[in-house]
Amino acid sequence: MILIIKNILGILTDPKNTRMFLLGGIIVLLFLLVRQCNETEYAKGEVTRFQNNLVAANDTIQNYVNEKGEAVGEIKGLSLSLEQLRDSLDYEQGRPPITIVKYKTIIEEKIIEVPVKTKDTLIKQGKESFNSILSFTSLDNWQKSSRSINVDLPYSFTDSLTFGSATIGLKQNIWLDATLSQDMKSKEIFIKLTSDYPGTTFNNTQGIMIDQKSSEFKSLQLQNRKPFGLGVNIGMGITGDGTFGPYIGLGVSWNPKLLQW
Repeated sequence: MILIIKNILGILTDPKNTRMFLLGGIIVLLFLLVRQCNETEYAKGEVTRFQNNLVAANDTIQNYVNEKGEAVGEIKGLSLSLEQLRDSLDYEQGRPPITIVKYKTIIEEKIIEVPVKTKDTLIKQGKESFNSILSFTSLDNWQKSSRSINVDLPYSFTDSLTFGSATIGLKQNIWLDATLSQDMKSKEIFIKLTSDYPGTTFNNTQGIMIDQKSSEFKSLQLQNRKPFGLGVNIGMGITGDGTFGPYIGLGVSWNPKLLQW
């Protein structure tokens, strides 16, 4: 132990190591400079994010039909931090969302040219009896969506035409694609909703991309990081014989959360 301490003192006082210590100082200064540049870049990003959010907050959804005949709705989205959504967002501890898309659809459709069939059969509904049924079936398939409708309407005709209560069976398989993307240059966020179901329009649509550079998001990331790791180590340090020099090895590293960013 005493030998190691003497060697360390010798290294620190040896003029030959001046260049090495100078290099180490330069590396530290470069590290601080890079960190300062990152903070400046983050500040610029915050200004851009605020400007894009202002535009998105006043944007209105655009509905149109694409070349495939699909209904499409497009609108700009927001970039918000977890702090800004704290009062309106619930999520599992340690698992924050990355994107959020909220939308409302309106479907208006007409079913035309549906063949109607009659069938003689005895139907009882309460105290009333009906001897015939009007029925029709409609089955439609699109690229990814489908719809089937079955209607049975009992009726009877004696002195007058009397209808009973209809039974309607409706099954809809509606395909909907929701995409949230970001322009890498302008950092604008876009939401695109697509469906091949006829008569579909979109409104009250909102898309949010969580700002992963925010302090709360980074804090959650740090909470899930492990301070210990196994890896290859390359650098300068005290070698096995007590001298100072370069080394390479495999070992366990410890990086406390206090030093992580």
